[in-house]
Amino acid sequence: MSVKDKDRVYTVEEVNRLADGLLQDLVIWVEGEVSNLRGYSNYIFFSICDEDAVLPCVMFKEAMKKTQFELQDGMSLLVRGRLGIYIRRGQYRLNVYEAQEAGEGRLRREFMRLMRELSKEGLFDEGVKRKLPAYPDRIGLITSLEGAAVRDVVINLTRRFPGARLVIRGVRVQGDEAVSDIIAALDLFNRAFEVDVLILARGGGSLEDLRPFNTEELVRAIRRSSIPVVTGVGHEPDITLSDLAADFRASTPTGAAEAATPSSAELFSLLKSREASLLADLRRRLQHHRRDLGSLADRRAFSDPSLVTGQPIQRLADVETSLESAVRSSLWERGEKLEAVSSALSRFPREYRDLPDRLREASRQLGSAVSAWWRWREMEPALRGRQMAAAVRSILAASEGRFELSASRLQALSPLAVLSRGYAIVTREGQTRPLVDSAGVGKGEMVDVKLHRGELYCEVKSSDDDE
Repeated sequence: MSVKDKDRVYTVEEVNRLADGLLQDLVIWVEGEVSNLRGYSNYIFFSICDEDAVLPCVMFKEAMKKTQFELQDGMSLLVRGRLGIYIRRGQYRLNVYEAQEAGEGRLRREFMRLMRELSKEGLFDEGVKRKLPAYPDRIGLITSLEGAAVRDVVINLTRRFPGARLVIRGVRVQGDEAVSDIIAALDLFNRAFEVDVLILARGGGSLEDLRPFNTEELVRAIRRSSIPVVTGVGHEPDITLSDLAADFRASTPTGAAEAATPSSAELFSLLKSREASLLADLRRRLQHHRRDLGSLADRRAFSDPSLVTGQPIQRLADVETSLESAVRSSLWERGEKLEAVSSALSRFPREYRDLPDRLREASRQLGSAVSAWWRWREMEPALRGRQMAAAVRSILAASEGRFELSASRLQALSPLAVLSRGYAIVTREGQTRPLVDSAGVGKGEMVDVKLHRGELYCEVKSSDDDE
């Protein structure tokens, strides 16, 4: 400023314009809390404040359109703008070009957005979560080795279930590299260590401190794990996306240790209770069986076996009687047939006459066999009866077959069969020997001519020999 300018007297407007021009090039980022918010159609007035100072701000319509959230009093805000002077009033202010949520508000907004997206994919559904093992043999722990969480988990696991073996993998649980550390530990347990359940734990902290546990990468790693995961992150009110994705969410590291293991004292109490229940049930069953055995021993069927065997013996006797009657009836019917055949064969040549004798002999042998079977049957009344009945039926069937075969052969060889085809048997009067030569009978003699049906009594008038 020249000497001349130093001596010049300025108007108020000129002073304000001069100050505004000096601040034109100052475009800065400012973080603070929103207060005195007043909204209009084309602009918004508010202040950014902290514990020591207040900065008036104005945001015009163009910048308002770019803002994706609604400004509220008390919100933590990060703004970028140009410092200037409101010339008319001489008011110092920041002309805001861009506004972003800062601190907890921004992280909470990002948390809610990511939670909605992952929830739509079903990563938080209860149906995909696995059941924790009731009695784990090996437990994996992923946490920082420097915090209180590792001490709380170890103490509670040792107290509750000392039989389980604990495998600890130390990781960073805060900062930009914590996410990759935790994911690598999860993959390492799934690939190289056979544990029954995994515990992911850390102490409490702000939303910024818990940021690694609210990342999409860690949520997908937890759901990708083939080992059930229990989370104990933060304190009671703290809920992270890792908690929502885990198979079981505990409010603290201590709660995670208690969820992953049963209580030894409760197990011993349960075992004693089960032992007492089993012994009582066994005593009731033994008493019940003794009562049943005593009741059975008092029944007459066990003191008098004839009540049990009487009816089967009676049925067996009835069956034997029926079988004997059936055999006798069958033998009588076949005897009648034999007599009829014998009577028919008496008119045939001698070579057929001994057939009835053979049949009678076979019948006699069959009767003898049946008598022997009955004697044997009296000694073996159970199984042998059925076998003998089958044998008798087989013998009768075989005899009936042979009988029918013989009858058919006799029928084929019978002279009566020949007569049925138009032939005749000629004998001298009063004789039975057939005539086979016309020279054996003289003129005027009487002959008998036996036809298929009936006989003729003829007188010889002439023969071939007379000619």
